[in-house]
Amino acid sequence: DMAKLITVFGATGTQGGSVAYALLEDPDFKVRAVTRNASSAKAKALQEKGAEVVEASLDDPSTLGPVLQGAHGVFVVTNFWEHMDKDREVRQGKAIADAAKAAGVLHVVFSGLESAQKLTGIPCPHIESKAEIEEYMTSLELPVTFVRYSFYYENFLTEMKPQKQEDGTYILGVPMEGAALEIVSAADMGPAVRTIYRNWARWVRRSAALSGDRLTVQ
Repeated sequence: DMAKLITVFGATGTQGGSVAYALLEDPDFKVRAVTRNASSAKAKALQEKGAEVVEASLDDPSTLGPVLQGAHGVFVVTNFWEHMDKDREVRQGKAIADAAKAAGVLHVVFSGLESAQKLTGIPCPHIESKAEIEEYMTSLELPVTFVRYSFYYENFLTEMKPQKQEDGTYILGVPMEGAALEIVSAADMGPAVRTIYRNWARWVRRSAALSGDRLTVQ
């Protein structure tokens, strides 16, 4: 049985779930799905598809080593929006980086972002946190691929839902002033990440920007 074991963090979320299901469709991979609540409906659904479901928390570094035991790869996604706390997100990213280094994981795929501050001079906490984690992972010389998701289509179903106006029309509140937006369905990106795991030599120590289209809000 030469299937490679990939530990997937955020496996019950949008990004991690898509990666977990894509890997489960491929007989060359086995999935260890990490969640904070193994009895949730989403965790049970992953188990039914053949994933090993385990509990761990990025806030508790002592839980990270065990879920990386024997793993060829790990998919790491951190969630700034859960606590709106940049320092906490950076701590989480550094903790998993240290654990992956200690466990000798051969392929880390981290859902990161480039620094907006460095690119535009405008600091943006939810972006800077991921850029800082990328820098830390690079400094550890981890065998890492950074996948940088663009704006999610899914945002239009949640915090950026179209707002109904008094005249019955709807407004999309995305202030882009006619500029095009790189946009992607996070739920569609699992197969792209699977391709990265399948092509270790090509993708290790590189980054991939994930975008499905370039559209104006108009």
